[in-house]
Amino acid sequence: MDNFIQPLSEEFSDIFLIKGKNNARYPYSNSLLIGDHLIDTGVSPNHLRKLKRTHPINHVLFTHWHEDHISGNYLLNNVKFYCHSKDVLPIENVEKMIPLYNVRNTPIEDDLISLIKLLRMQNIKIDALVEDNDIFNIGDQLKLKVLFTPGHTAGHCAFYELNSKIAFLGDIDLTRHPYYGNLDANLIEFEESIAKIKSLDVNIVVTGHRGIIEGKKKIYEEIEKYKLILQERGERILLFFSERSRPIKLNEFRNSNIIYRKYSAFKDFEVIAELLMIEKHLEKFLKKGIISESNNGYVLN
Repeated sequence: MDNFIQPLSEEFSDIFLIKGKNNARYPYSNSLLIGDHLIDTGVSPNHLRKLKRTHPINHVLFTHWHEDHISGNYLLNNVKFYCHSKDVLPIENVEKMIPLYNVRNTPIEDDLISLIKLLRMQNIKIDALVEDNDIFNIGDQLKLKVLFTPGHTAGHCAFYELNSKIAFLGDIDLTRHPYYGNLDANLIEFEESIAKIKSLDVNIVVTGHRGIIEGKKKIYEEIEKYKLILQERGERILLFFSERSRPIKLNEFRNSNIIYRKYSAFKDFEVIAELLMIEKHLEKFLKKGIISESNNGYVLN
């Protein structure tokens, strides 16, 4: 067996982690194969071609619309595609990603178009929609439950196999870089989805960009660390306010390194995404009454 195909359970032999290329670093991601149901297709073309030769794939379930999770769709013919209704549009028409990333009419628009071409991404038709608590009966033993976990995108879903207690969390990825930098993201929903995941009775979790996390205690600890990152970001935003005695406009947070403590080679994109994520925190603070709008800006209450 190729070393990127990793069995997850001795008792349930039809569940495999499919590791994404380069340790699932962007623009690749991990997948989960349960029987003939594959969750996400961004493992890399080479991995997906090899997987198809050894394992039947008849159903593809998407956690969400981001390019690193759907890029292998063009390699899968005669399969049935599923996703949540709120993520259908950019999966069926990949150019619809561009406005969702808020990069229209910026240099990043051209970069994203080039990436779409480089990854050979193609539009596909979603055959059926999934909703929270839907169950896929796979073979004689496996029951895959859909968990609607919005926030990262509007239609993000995780998946939980009830008998093995193995969960695939998509991009509630338990890395050091929680991401909610697209227009359809929502921080309040993201935090609610993290709480929903935390309540699961799980033995193993796999995420889009991390490998296996095993054991209830370890999983709980990793979720707590993930939550803390969001909390610390919010604290840095409030500190930004406390250091100024006047209304703060959103654009004043540009290049602030509040989300990205150090920009990478992708700085132009990160600055746009960072501002969107800061805006999500401001939306949360407004709703909770921590800040108010004033003179086209925001002030601490």
